Amino acid sequence: MESRKYRLAIIEDRQHLLDLLVSFFSVSKFFDLKFTANSYESLVEGWKPQSIDIVLSDIGLPGKSGIETTWYIKRRSPEAQVVMFTVLEDKDAVFQALCAGASGYLLKGTPLPQIEERLLEVMQGGSVMSPQVARLVFQHFNPSLATTKYQKTEQLTPREIEIVSMLQTGASYKIVANTLFISVDTVKYHIRNIYQKLQVSSRVELILKYK
Repeated sequence: MESRKYRLAIIEDRQHLLDLLVSFFSVSKFFDLKFTANSYESLVEGWKPQSIDIVLSDIGLPGKSGIETTWYIKRRSPEAQVVMFTVLEDKDAVFQALCAGASGYLLKGTPLPQIEERLLEVMQGGSVMSPQVARLVFQHFNPSLATTKYQKTEQLTPREIEIVSMLQTGASYKIVANTLFISVDTVKYHIRNIYQKLQVSSRVELILKYK
């Protein structure tokens, strides 16, 4: 029996980029593209009663910003996930988006297949950030800890350290598995051990706490 696809909406004001996203996600095995919008106003007008699981939204929209758009989405549908999509690498913008309820923050240079993987991670309970954005957040919340060494990392095995390094570059579980010639289940096993040893619960927290 084929599993249900996640219902996706995309908000992007640059038409050429929106066309690329529509072309890619229209044939996705994992996402059902329900509608698109190019502004906050067109989102409000176009979002009919249908339910949405996840929204990929530009932050630099004309009129009301993607941050205000995120506030609207989370008020209307608290269970919907929102991932910011932007060329901006601004700490304050990242912080405001996260405060609004965004589950991730991807740069527009992210390849389309990786965007799909990141959105899947969010739907599976994770939070995602491009590595550049994660560093900005780390510096925003921990400016005095950026160069601190954590003794807990000494508890990791060489293989676990290798996996942590790959996760911090944005590699998906599948990429880690293929690179290390192990199964995805084995990767997940190692990651559970890593999270337990380092007392973190997500990739984002891992990146923020351990450099």
